[in-house]
Amino acid sequence: MRARLSITLATLVLGSSPILAQERIWTLDQTDAEIFLVFGVPETDDVGVSFWCTQQSGIVRLYFPESDPTLKPGVAVNFKLEVAAKTYSLNGKTAFNEESTGTSLEAEIETTDPIFSALQSANHFAVKAGSTNHVFPLGEADFPTFLAVCGKP
Repeated sequence: MRARLSITLATLVLGSSPILAQERIWTLDQTDAEIFLVFGVPETDDVGVSFWCTQQSGIVRLYFPESDPTLKPGVAVNFKLEVAAKTYSLNGKTAFNEESTGTSLEAEIETTDPIFSALQSANHFAVKAGSTNHVFPLGEADFPTFLAVCGKP
Protein backbone atom coordinates (compact mmCIF):
# COMPACT_ATOMS: atom_id res chain seq x y z
CA MET A 1 0.00 0.00 0.00
CA ARG A 2 2.78 2.43 0.93
CA ALA A 3 4.66 1.59 -2.26
CA ARG A 4 1.57 2.28 -4.34
CA LEU A 5 1.05 5.61 -2.51
CA SER A 6 4.70 6.59 -3.15
CA ILE A 7 4.39 5.76 -6.85
CA THR A 8 1.15 7.72 -7.12
CA LEU A 9 2.67 10.77 -5.37
CA ALA A 10 5.79 10.61 -7.54
CA THR A 11 3.65 10.44 -10.67
CA LEU A 12 1.62 13.46 -9.58
CA VAL A 13 4.73 15.49 -8.75
CA LEU A 14 6.48 14.63 -12.02
CA GLY A 15 3.30 15.02 -14.04
CA SER A 16 2.63 18.49 -12.68
CA SER A 17 6.18 19.77 -13.01
CA PRO A 18 7.25 21.94 -15.95
CA ILE A 19 7.98 20.17 -19.18
CA LEU A 20 11.09 18.09 -18.65
CA ALA A 21 12.21 18.02 -22.29
CA GLN A 22 12.01 20.99 -24.62
CA GLU A 23 11.76 20.90 -28.37
CA ARG A 24 14.29 22.40 -30.72
CA ILE A 25 13.60 25.91 -31.96
CA TRP A 26 15.42 28.47 -34.13
CA THR A 27 17.33 31.13 -32.21
CA LEU A 28 19.40 34.05 -33.42
CA ASP A 29 22.33 35.10 -31.24
CA GLN A 30 25.01 37.71 -31.86
CA THR A 31 28.34 38.62 -30.27
CA ASP A 32 30.58 41.56 -31.09
CA ALA A 33 32.22 39.60 -33.91
CA GLU A 34 29.87 36.75 -34.91
CA ILE A 35 26.22 35.86 -35.41
CA PHE A 36 24.59 32.44 -35.02
CA LEU A 37 21.33 31.02 -36.33
CA VAL A 38 20.84 27.77 -34.43
CA PHE A 39 18.19 25.06 -34.50
CA GLY A 40 18.39 23.46 -31.07
CA VAL A 41 17.17 23.50 -27.51
CA PRO A 42 18.00 26.88 -25.92
CA GLU A 43 20.64 26.93 -23.19
CA THR A 44 21.68 23.32 -23.86
CA ASP A 45 24.19 21.54 -26.07
CA ASP A 46 21.34 20.01 -28.11
CA VAL A 47 21.88 21.40 -31.62
CA GLY A 48 20.55 19.88 -34.82
CA VAL A 49 22.09 22.38 -37.22
CA SER A 50 23.65 25.83 -37.02
CA PHE A 51 24.61 28.61 -39.37
CA TRP A 52 27.21 31.11 -38.17
CA CYS A 53 29.54 33.72 -39.56
CA THR A 54 32.01 36.42 -38.74
CA GLN A 55 30.05 39.64 -39.21
CA GLN A 56 30.28 41.20 -42.69
CA SER A 57 32.56 38.39 -43.92
CA GLY A 58 30.31 37.25 -46.75
CA ILE A 59 30.88 33.63 -45.68
CA VAL A 60 28.45 31.47 -43.71
CA ARG A 61 29.54 28.28 -41.99
CA LEU A 62 26.96 25.52 -41.94
CA TYR A 63 27.49 23.04 -39.09
CA PHE A 64 25.90 19.66 -38.43
CA PRO A 65 27.04 18.11 -35.15
CA GLU A 66 25.92 14.65 -36.30
CA SER A 67 26.58 13.15 -39.72
CA ASP A 68 27.08 9.65 -41.04
CA PRO A 69 28.93 7.75 -38.29
CA THR A 70 30.89 5.81 -40.91
CA LEU A 71 32.54 9.02 -42.16
CA LYS A 72 36.06 9.43 -40.85
CA PRO A 73 37.03 12.70 -39.12
CA GLY A 74 39.25 15.15 -40.98
CA VAL A 75 38.18 14.30 -44.52
CA ALA A 76 36.53 16.29 -47.30
CA VAL A 77 32.96 15.17 -47.97
CA ASN A 78 30.52 15.99 -50.72
CA PHE A 79 26.96 16.17 -49.42
CA LYS A 80 23.59 17.46 -50.53
CA LEU A 81 21.11 19.97 -49.21
CA GLU A 82 17.58 19.61 -50.54
CA VAL A 83 15.42 22.73 -50.38
CA ALA A 84 12.03 23.09 -52.05
CA ALA A 85 12.55 20.13 -54.41
CA LYS A 86 15.96 21.43 -55.54
CA THR A 87 19.26 19.79 -54.64
CA TYR A 88 22.40 21.77 -53.83
CA SER A 89 25.77 20.00 -53.75
CA LEU A 90 28.13 21.21 -51.06
CA ASN A 91 31.67 20.41 -50.01
CA GLY A 92 32.34 20.04 -46.33
CA LYS A 93 34.85 18.69 -43.91
CA THR A 94 34.27 16.22 -41.13
CA ALA A 95 35.57 16.44 -37.58
CA PHE A 96 35.36 14.33 -34.45
CA ASN A 97 32.53 15.57 -32.21
CA GLU A 98 33.79 15.15 -28.63
CA GLU A 99 30.36 15.69 -27.07
CA SER A 100 28.64 12.91 -28.97
CA THR A 101 31.73 10.92 -29.99
CA GLY A 102 30.31 11.02 -33.53
CA THR A 103 31.36 12.81 -36.67
CA SER A 104 30.35 16.41 -37.33
CA LEU A 105 30.25 18.12 -40.71
CA GLU A 106 30.94 21.76 -41.58
CA ALA A 107 30.79 23.65 -44.87
CA GLU A 108 31.33 27.23 -46.04
CA ILE A 109 28.77 28.99 -48.23
CA GLU A 110 28.92 32.53 -49.62
CA THR A 111 26.05 34.75 -48.45
CA THR A 112 25.15 35.41 -52.10
CA ASP A 113 24.66 31.70 -52.86
CA PRO A 114 21.15 30.92 -54.22
CA ILE A 115 20.70 28.36 -51.46
CA PHE A 116 19.86 31.18 -49.04
CA SER A 117 17.00 32.48 -51.21
CA ALA A 118 15.64 28.95 -51.32
CA LEU A 119 15.96 28.53 -47.53
CA GLN A 120 14.07 31.77 -46.92
CA SER A 121 11.07 30.66 -48.96
CA ALA A 122 10.94 26.98 -47.93
CA ASN A 123 9.30 25.39 -44.92
CA HIS A 124 12.01 22.74 -44.40
CA PHE A 125 15.29 21.43 -45.78
CA ALA A 126 17.03 18.06 -45.81
CA VAL A 127 20.69 17.13 -45.51
CA LYS A 128 22.04 13.96 -47.07
CA ALA A 129 25.57 13.08 -46.02
CA GLY A 130 26.72 9.54 -46.59
CA SER A 131 23.97 7.22 -45.40
CA THR A 132 22.26 9.81 -43.19
CA ASN A 133 19.31 12.02 -44.04
CA HIS A 134 18.18 14.74 -41.62
CA VAL A 135 15.19 17.02 -42.16
CA PHE A 136 14.94 20.39 -40.41
CA PRO A 137 11.94 22.77 -40.27
CA LEU A 138 12.50 26.39 -41.24
CA GLY A 139 9.37 28.08 -39.82
CA GLU A 140 11.01 30.56 -37.44
CA ALA A 141 14.51 30.76 -38.97
CA ASP A 142 15.39 34.47 -39.29
CA PHE A 143 17.59 34.30 -42.39
CA PRO A 144 16.98 37.93 -43.47
CA THR A 145 18.51 39.33 -40.25
CA PHE A 146 21.24 36.69 -40.18
CA LEU A 147 22.31 37.34 -43.79
CA ALA A 148 22.17 41.11 -43.36
CA VAL A 149 24.78 40.81 -40.60
CA CYS A 150 26.89 38.20 -42.44
CA GLY A 151 26.93 39.91 -45.83
CA LYS A 152 29.75 42.13 -47.00
CA PRO A 153 29.07 45.84 -46.54
